[in-house]
Amino acid sequence: MSKEIEYTLFVLIAIFIVLVIHLWLYRVVKKKLSLSLFQIAPRLTVSFYMIAAALLFSGIIYINYLEKEEHKEYEEGARNLARLLADGLSNMHHEQLNEQTDENDETYVHILQMMEQWQNDHSEILSMYTLKKNERGNYYFVVASEVDYKRKGKINDKREQHLPIGTVYRTYIPELEQAFQGKFAMEKYPTKDEWGESIGVFMPVFKQDGTVDAVLGIGYDAKIYKERLEKERQKGIWICSLVLLVWKAFYLLGIYMQVERKLFEKHKQALEVSENRFKRLAESIMEGIIVHAHGKVIEANKAACRLFGYVESELIHMPVQDLMILESLKKIEHNDQEELYEIQLRRKDGTIFPAEMVQREYDYDGRKVNVTAIRDITERKNNEEKMHYIATHDDLTGLPNKEALHRAITEKIQEAFDRQEEVAIMFLEISGMKTINDFYGYSVGDQVLLQIVEEWKKRSCKDVLLGRWSGNEFIAILSGSTKEKATAAANQFSEIADEPVIVEGRELYVTIKIGISLYPQDGMDPKTLIRKADIARYKLRQKPASQFLFFEEPMARVIQEKIGMERELRRALEKGEFELYYQPQIQLDTGMVTGMEALIRWNHPEKGLISPYAFIPVAEQTGMIIPINEWVIRMACQQTKQLLNDFPNLSVSVNLSPYEFENRRFVHKLMKLLEETGLPPHHLDLEITERMTIDTERAITILKRLKSIGVTISMDDFGTGYSSLSYLTDLPIDRLKIDRSFVRNIQGKKEAILPSIIRLGHNIGVKVLAEGVETEAEVAYLKDKHCDEAQGYYFAQPLSYKELKAFLYEHRCKVLQA
Repeated sequence: MSKEIEYTLFVLIAIFIVLVIHLWLYRVVKKKLSLSLFQIAPRLTVSFYMIAAALLFSGIIYINYLEKEEHKEYEEGARNLARLLADGLSNMHHEQLNEQTDENDETYVHILQMMEQWQNDHSEILSMYTLKKNERGNYYFVVASEVDYKRKGKINDKREQHLPIGTVYRTYIPELEQAFQGKFAMEKYPTKDEWGESIGVFMPVFKQDGTVDAVLGIGYDAKIYKERLEKERQKGIWICSLVLLVWKAFYLLGIYMQVERKLFEKHKQALEVSENRFKRLAESIMEGIIVHAHGKVIEANKAACRLFGYVESELIHMPVQDLMILESLKKIEHNDQEELYEIQLRRKDGTIFPAEMVQREYDYDGRKVNVTAIRDITERKNNEEKMHYIATHDDLTGLPNKEALHRAITEKIQEAFDRQEEVAIMFLEISGMKTINDFYGYSVGDQVLLQIVEEWKKRSCKDVLLGRWSGNEFIAILSGSTKEKATAAANQFSEIADEPVIVEGRELYVTIKIGISLYPQDGMDPKTLIRKADIARYKLRQKPASQFLFFEEPMARVIQEKIGMERELRRALEKGEFELYYQPQIQLDTGMVTGMEALIRWNHPEKGLISPYAFIPVAEQTGMIIPINEWVIRMACQQTKQLLNDFPNLSVSVNLSPYEFENRRFVHKLMKLLEETGLPPHHLDLEITERMTIDTERAITILKRLKSIGVTISMDDFGTGYSSLSYLTDLPIDRLKIDRSFVRNIQGKKEAILPSIIRLGHNIGVKVLAEGVETEAEVAYLKDKHCDEAQGYYFAQPLSYKELKAFLYEHRCKVLQA
């Protein structure tokens, strides 16, 4: 979004909110008092609009200031880098080069190589070159590296080619002139061409005598520059919006107070009409009302008597100070305007309770008296305390939640700063809870967590504050800590977690992974300390036993690499870098191709073809597996649909991830994909693993929904998982895919297992396919054991779509000729 559009939206939204507030207040005031805002609070309303306009104007100035400061910072970074590179050119004797220099000159070649190296080291640089001025006053290129303007990783365009020495530079740029005068210069605005936007900087290259020898020109990718400016601009907009909202809140509060004051005045007028009417009204309302003067109670309604626990005769002539705290009484008596107070009052039995009170002075029988309306807010206060507790504590364990933990860490850091102490932040993850929840239910899982937490609270020292972060994750704050104390606490947490937990007569076991960060060496704020403790904890996720680990800087780099991989995966999906390969599946008795398995590959522009084993784990951890698998299914359906005219019996198999299998919306999404691509559902085969069917009842429900739309189901890598054979007949599957390990060992210990799996599949009425078939002997063995289908390198390796089409035609001819 452009700068002008953002400014316009900011101003329009601010004006819109002001108008909405005005209209809403106008209606409220009209409804309550039949008055306008200018009649209720003229000065406040005028001040509101004037200050709002001033804030809006100041906000635009402030946003511009932030943007300029960010530009300066960017320019300063570019200046420092350009100065460093220019000094390098001077040291490499750049002054020896001119338009007559041969391109094989040793100095020229060395400088060109170094410039290409600099450009590779700084990915934000698009182009780098040096310019000199000849005797005719023309600028000409001296050294210019090749430029990948199209960002394809290839130099394949005329503009991207190497520029010879002496090529005339014909573009007039004021900043270039400034650089030839010995000053650094940077373009004020990015320039745009058909390859994108860039912003140029120019740094003079000096000779040994201090005169300008040449100018180093560097073209930066303007995307990063614009993103930084936009970030600062949006930051300023949010800050200005917050200030405006705060001012609007003050205005609303002021209007509210004025409305309440006017309402109370109307009430006073009603009281003056008739004292009897006032008394009847006082008796009929729920709030307690007392009339007092000179510190003595004159009258009180029944609600006030009930509120304080006295009968009316006891209240009359009673000193007000016996009912109220002395400080509250002074505050009321020295105020001659109506105002809502929250004070502490005292009952007959001595108990103190909170109350809201409104007081107004008026004439009563020729003397000044105070009329006070009192409302008991004990219940409201209790509810507020309960709501505060709920908002800051976990409802299952009663431990402080994320919000409370952030505040607690901030307080502990401040205390440690004052006392020059350390604070340890421990990130605890209880492993094994998912298995317990899946097998025994969440109620059992909750009891396991509660028992462990109770033991932690009982055995922890007083310096440990424990809170629940989320699910099976907890945070422990150890104040006045050292590395030794943190180690002892971590060992204690681990020992407790390693003890068996007895729930409903079952012994259940979990492990714990603990990551630890220390203030101040690992961070100065809660967010940083928690993140680094989490990174240390994440390092232990694959460890089977309970362990703890202190944060070390190299751990953060590993996380950053995964974040970088996630970012590259998103880019790859957007730019179409993924490609499907297909491995044919052969019917063993006829030799015909009946299907194919779709396998994803990443055609990286720099790293080449990447196997899914390198990026699928990261995709699963980051959630990118869902859009990637959606792309796989769509592409597989589209390409298979194109083959059906010539190969009508062909089907395609796609591996299904656990994330999609458990997604409630997957069936609807799959139906939509089949409708969009036009592939008949029975030509699509979804491959699941045995691990997905551990919760058999749930798996059956999901599989039946998938079968209802017409697709077929295969169980992949059968024999390597943990499926219960007693439930296998209940699963609505169409095919078992035998894992390669059984095929590879037909002459070994597993020889007896392979025929058993084939017979098992046939007995429950499903087909059996053997994976990883590589030799003629394996094919003969599988035929002899009546295996239905096979796939593997013996028949064909994974093929691109183009190669697959050629294979299908060629294989069909071979089968027909045979």
